[in-house]
Amino acid sequence: MAITSAGIGSGIDINGLVSQLVEAQRKPQMQRLDIKEGRLQSRLSAFGTLKGALASLQDALGGLKDLSSYRAYTATSSNESVLTASAAAGAGAGSYNISVGGLATSHRLATDPATNVNARLASENDVLGTGVLTFRFGTTTYDPATDTYTSFVQNADQAVRTVTITDGSLRGIRDAINEADIGVSASIIYDGSYARLSLSVAETGAANSLEITVQDDDGNDTDASGLSLLAFNSAATHLQQLQAASDTTGVTIDGIPVSSASNVLRDSISGLTLTLTGTGSTTLTVSQDKSGITQAIGDFVEKFNSLVDTINELSSYDPETGAAGILNGDGVLRSIQGQLRRLIGQPVAGVTGAYRVLADIGITVDSKTGRLVKDDAKLAQALGDDPDAVAALFAARGSIADPFISYEDASDQTRVGSYAVNITQLATQGSLTGAAAPNLTITAGSNDSLSLTVDGVDATITLSPGSYASAADLAAELQARINGASALVSAGVGVKVTVDASGALVITSNAYGSESAVSFTGGNAMTGLVGTSPVAVTGKDVAGTIGGVAASGDGQYLTGAGDARDLRIKVTGGALGSRGSIAFTRGYAVKLDEMLGGMLDGDGVFSSITESIQGRIERLDEQREVIDRRLQAYEERIRRQFIAMDAMVAQMQATGNFLAQQLAGLPPIGGRRN
Repeated sequence: MAITSAGIGSGIDINGLVSQLVEAQRKPQMQRLDIKEGRLQSRLSAFGTLKGALASLQDALGGLKDLSSYRAYTATSSNESVLTASAAAGAGAGSYNISVGGLATSHRLATDPATNVNARLASENDVLGTGVLTFRFGTTTYDPATDTYTSFVQNADQAVRTVTITDGSLRGIRDAINEADIGVSASIIYDGSYARLSLSVAETGAANSLEITVQDDDGNDTDASGLSLLAFNSAATHLQQLQAASDTTGVTIDGIPVSSASNVLRDSISGLTLTLTGTGSTTLTVSQDKSGITQAIGDFVEKFNSLVDTINELSSYDPETGAAGILNGDGVLRSIQGQLRRLIGQPVAGVTGAYRVLADIGITVDSKTGRLVKDDAKLAQALGDDPDAVAALFAARGSIADPFISYEDASDQTRVGSYAVNITQLATQGSLTGAAAPNLTITAGSNDSLSLTVDGVDATITLSPGSYASAADLAAELQARINGASALVSAGVGVKVTVDASGALVITSNAYGSESAVSFTGGNAMTGLVGTSPVAVTGKDVAGTIGGVAASGDGQYLTGAGDARDLRIKVTGGALGSRGSIAFTRGYAVKLDEMLGGMLDGDGVFSSITESIQGRIERLDEQREVIDRRLQAYEERIRRQFIAMDAMVAQMQATGNFLAQQLAGLPPIGGRRN
């Protein structure tokens, strides 16, 4: 048991004395460890600051690696009530006079209580009927004045869609159509007397008008009651046409007439997207937009200089005071500083022309501080004169003269260089060609069902019954049905159906490569469509060499190996054989990003440094534990010694008291006791 009071024999505060002696031993040892830990924590914090500055610089490189940033353009309309516009990278500067006579419109239909008593529904909860609605898109010839439906020509590029109606109320029909997401929006409008169902096609254009056929659960698909009240086709026109589908009218660009099914014109002027908003005239001005890339370069310079300032502060030394930065003399810091200086100071390998180093575009290095200095005027001039050359200074870039080959991507494993491209096989699409002309008469339940596989995805379709005027009409129906199959839509695959010179149907996958294939696997319509022995051809991947080394093909994409490892190009056509060379360069932003990524990733230098410092801090804690155990033993030892001393003093005091008492009882020498 610990002694908590003064010594009985000696009167000394043993507990206090022991504590002071132990603390005298503990304090200098712990102070030395605390100082060491403080220095380690400061180094850990300093490396954290350095890592943060490096990460900030890496973040600033993103905009510099995007090739499109260097060729940005802006399009300005003098009258945005007529049109607005946007410009893609490389659109090119220019000015255009544009006039718009009429906008493209979309088809709009609605129930008509004025002409049909069964359409006189008081609320959205009133029931119309149940069954199946089939929506086709195409060109309709219809005269609303006489309610004469003359013809409908299927748009083969638009899928046929069906919607099953189980809730026959207006609300239920509206919701079912909208939830099906078929390119038709449904709404309920109260006209003051009745609730009317309105249908509006999402896409504009004369070839996107709507034909609606009905499979009515009441057994009559064309009468003016039940779900067939929504029929709008050559057999029944119970809906009122509110707006006909039409293309644009009176659109001219610099006097050249332009027609479009959409109010968004994407191909009329290369690189520009025009959105028509009204009628009238406007002047469209297209000019280079340097703001984005100028800002990106400015951010890079700012973050680079911030990193340089951080490095200078951490490695600083004042010869007058002897004060030094926490990482002064550190090998890792010196290595990072050296790598940055070497990378920024050398020309970009493989780049030719006027711009090969940063100084060529107005970015120089201050020899005293290492900071970058930006000449805004010189940079603006460079971006205006040759934005592609500026892009080559910063981004990864592949350039080839062949119009059918484009650079797509590369990795940090791709070596800079010029690589000859030789194509031995162009990518092809899988197809199925009929053995004979198709049967143009489709009968429900007899020859209307078809099972097929497109690019490995299975689907089943049902063709619309009827006698088709030509193989082209049947091809349009087949294409629309296949591309509307839910399984194919979900997988993002589709086909194009055409008619060859012999009159046979040719079903071609939209995809390229060895995964591209079309096959008919069953159904009562199969033989009537393609005969008994159709010819199936599986697509082929592009093949060839890049830099003399066999490359791997995937569809139209060819990926290099060897020095050209991961260099990816797209080959869309052209001749077999030599196609010229692609020059691949890697600019400052890409090389910096790769360098910084190596430093900052989980296996980089900062990870090992952090682990090392934290390990040393943990060992200091272990040393503290050792000191605590040693001092505990020391405390116990000296406490026992003081206790023994105190006991001895007490014993001696007792003996002294006893002797004093005994001596006091003895008679004086030479005298006698009274």
